[in-house]
Formats: sequence, structure tokens, C-alpha cells
Amino acid sequence: MYKILKNVNIFDGESDQLLKNYMVVLRNGMIEQVKPWAQGSYENAQVVDLEGRTLTPGFIDCHMHMLLEEVRDKELSMAITYPGGEMLDTAQAAVAYTGVLNCRRMLNAGFTTVVDGGGNSYMECALKEAIGKGYFPGPDLQIAGKQITTNKAHFVGFSMEPFGPYGMRKAVRDLMYHSVDLVKLQLSPPIRMIGRNSEACDFTEEEIAAAIDEAHNYAVPVHAHLRGATAIKRFLRSGGDIVVHGTGMDDEGIEMMLKSGKYMLPTLLSPTPTPSDALLNAKPQAVVDLLARTAERHWASAKKAYQAGVKMAFSTDAGTLGIRIGSNALEFVNLTKIGMSNAQALKTATSEAAKAIGMADKVGYVKAGYRANFAVLDGDPLEDITATARVAMTFKDGRLVSDTQENKVAM
Repeated sequence: MYKILKNVNIFDGESDQLLKNYMVVLRNGMIEQVKPWAQGSYENAQVVDLEGRTLTPGFIDCHMHMLLEEVRDKELSMAITYPGGEMLDTAQAAVAYTGVLNCRRMLNAGFTTVVDGGGNSYMECALKEAIGKGYFPGPDLQIAGKQITTNKAHFVGFSMEPFGPYGMRKAVRDLMYHSVDLVKLQLSPPIRMIGRNSEACDFTEEEIAAAIDEAHNYAVPVHAHLRGATAIKRFLRSGGDIVVHGTGMDDEGIEMMLKSGKYMLPTLLSPTPTPSDALLNAKPQAVVDLLARTAERHWASAKKAYQAGVKMAFSTDAGTLGIRIGSNALEFVNLTKIGMSNAQALKTATSEAAKAIGMADKVGYVKAGYRANFAVLDGDPLEDITATARVAMTFKDGRLVSDTQENKVAM
């Protein structure tokens, strides 16, 4: 049976203009036609009137953490510790249920594809399988499993800590056992760790090259948490695929990015010069001050890289630093602040994101032959970028998976 979405204005992921007063014809979860809307009756078709709203490709977040909740909501978050701080026996189960809630939050926000940059004890592997088997609705997930770090990570169940080139290869092979979609290296210390030099590179170039070579042997891309110029250049020289954060990227690093055509995931929410009240209330002043200094350096390097022509894809780091999962659309505004037009910002979360994660033949566009993944917005995001937070409906593979007017994000 056909499904027709009529009376809609379309941002197709390519043009800088909306296709006004169009219709989209769907069949078996795929886009069959995109054409001007014609009045009339349509036999053997389910017709949905979108009432002049804007339809975009389903949004893609190329870097976030579906199972993390660094700054907890004292009313909504499930209990994971006793009042004295000891971990509850049910803590890991609470994390799993939080992941299910976050699937709903992301669909409500119009995101149909997510790259998870590191989870908790491989629970995101089960989360991905559960979504795929229809246990509950959620975005398509690309998962990293545990991050490869030099020291134990700052989140529970988040890391594996190999040593030396052969240890790196063994760690990658262990990740392959869990069927991950990408390998994530943490090459710079976490930015909220007082006393550690965030501009240092945690692994040697030999270790980095070994991990990347092993991952590429399995045809799996490698992403890296990068907060300093040295780490960025070591990663790129070793053949790494995607630069996450890219804080402190210098002129040489920018030139390497341009020559290689690699993507940068700028995560301007992580850190932002205007942190949330929740984060400010949760962290000691020394950490808040460190994050403020890092934000200034981070935004300056992202703006410089963008102006130089470095390719960028949408990314938020949601789940960390008080970035609430489901508020991801805040990043669209940030991208315009470093110089992007509204259309360019939208492309980072649609066509450019799809290219970055190797899915440009399936998602990221509204055109025939592509999966019917859509965000339906109240308003025109080319005129008002905050319309990206006013998601009325979300479709995934042609099915309506979210229909809500209650998920507005303050911008």
C-alpha cells in the first residue's frame, strides 16, 4: 500500500531552498516519488496531510552517548546509588532502561540515526539489537562499544585500557567480538579532569597506527576523541577516519584535514561558553573554570577549521556535560554562530552526516530510492533555525514513530 505525505514544504538535503507545496509518495518504507502536490483523490493510498509544515530528512547525530547521564535529573533519573554513595545492585538495569527512554527522546527530537561514541559495558550492543528486532522504537544506532583509553575512563563500564601496539590490536579484536560499527580511541584526556594536560596525546603514534590498521582490517572506521593539536596530527598521520571535537586544531592539522577530506565532528555543545544551569550546579568551580577556558579554545578552533573549508558533520556529545538527550537541536544554533548558513547547518545533520558515516546511499536526503526517514517541523528552518526544535512528527522507514507538540527546546 502506498502512503502519501501531502501539503508539505521540503528541505531535501541538497538544495538551499525549500520545495514548496510538494508531496512525497512512499512504499514499503522507501521514498518512491517526490513531486509537486496535486489536488485530487488517491486510491489505494493512505494520505497524511502535513498542513504546510516543513519536512526534512531524519536528523543524524554523529557523536553522542545514549547510555550516559553525567549530570543527573534528581526527579527523573532512576536511582543508581544508596544515599551514602554505594552503587545499587540494580544500577546497570537502570542504565538500560534509561537507554530505552533516550530512544524515545531522540525520535521525539526528529533524530532517526545516531552514532554512539561509547556506552556502558556493551549494553548499547543489546540496545541496538532490541531496536532492530522491534522490541521498542528507536533511532538506527552505530555503536563503538567501549572506548580504548590509557587510563580507566571517567564513566562506569566505558573503557578498555590496552598497552603497546599489540595490546591495541587485541583491544580492537575484542571489540569486533561485540560487532561494533566503529572503534573509538580516546587520545586526549577528558576535559573536566583537573591536573591533566588536555593538550597531551595519551597514546604513541605506533600504538595509534596499530589500532587503526587492525580496525581497517575489519573494514571498521576509527573515530577519536581529540582535544589537542599533537593528538589530532598523530591520528591523521596514522590514517584515522573521523576527528571528534578537534579542539586546538592548528594550521598544519587543518591542512591535513583538507588534503585527506576527513570529517570533523565539532560538538559545539561540548563544551559551550554558555553551560546549562544543571552543569553549573553539579560541578565544582575549578571544573567550571576549566570548561570555560576549554570552550573558548574549542569554539575558536572549530570556527577557524570551518572557515578554512574543513568538512563538518552534526554532533553534540549529548549525555555528557549536562547536555540533555533530546535537546540535540541546540547544536544547529551553535553551528550558525561559527558562520554556517541555516541551510549549511541543516546539511550537517542530513546529507553531510550521511556521507561522514558511510550511509549517503540510504539516508540524509529526501529523494526517490532513499529510506523514508523524516523530521516534520513547525516552521521554516531556513528562515528560523530554531524550528529544528519544533518537531511535530518523526517518520522512520515510512512509519510514524513520534507525533508530539510537547518536546520544544528553549533556544
